Amino acid sequence: MSVLLVWFLSIFSGGSMNLECSVSNLSDVSNYIQVSKRKLLTSEEEIMLGVPSNLNISLLNERDESDPTLFKVLVAFYSIALLIVGSVALFYFKRSKELKRVIRELFDSDTSEVTVVQEEVVDEKRYITQEKEDAILSKLTDFEKEKGFLDKGVSLNALASNIGVNHRYLSYVVNKNKKCDFASYVNELRIGYIVDCLKTDSKYAKYKISYLADKCGFASHSRFTVTFKKVTGDSPSNFINKLKRKKEAA
Repeated sequence: MSVLLVWFLSIFSGGSMNLECSVSNLSDVSNYIQVSKRKLLTSEEEIMLGVPSNLNISLLNERDESDPTLFKVLVAFYSIALLIVGSVALFYFKRSKELKRVIRELFDSDTSEVTVVQEEVVDEKRYITQEKEDAILSKLTDFEKEKGFLDKGVSLNALASNIGVNHRYLSYVVNKNKKCDFASYVNELRIGYIVDCLKTDSKYAKYKISYLADKCGFASHSRFTVTFKKVTGDSPSNFINKLKRKKEAA
């Protein structure tokens, strides 16, 4: 830039002589301008990149030198991480295996205890003596003869209290000797009673089903019908009709 300024000043201050000399040197000036433009473009490119070219080269060299170190650090880090994960996995595997063994031992122990308890329950059912069992059977025979089952309020606890025995003893004897629970035992006695009445006394065939149910101790007409069919294989109405046809045929 200073060269151009001197050139222009020499033209305007030196006259024609200076003008001729200046013209002869014009090609030199032109060359200078071209060189300056190239330098300017180079500088602009470096500015656009943000850093001087020599600094870029320095950074690239430093990066190339640091890459092996970074690689070694990463390898060391992942190796340690893998070692830690493997150790933790091995620990939990052994812990899980030990826990399964303990649970299996506890389960086997619990199973043995349950078996012992069940055997003790069976033994408890045998605590009643034969003499006591016979005494309860005798009481049940009296209960049947006296038709205590016709009482609508009869129950296991009520009968046990009436005959003076533990209700568990009574339930055990009924289940063992009558092959059913106490409720079924009583209901079958009631159906047996009303069937006998229908067979021996013709007037019962004329009664309504609800009356027959009440007569033999059932509080419910529907319950009587279901139980009657279960015991005899026929509904009360069909059973009565069969009895009538049988008597007419005779």
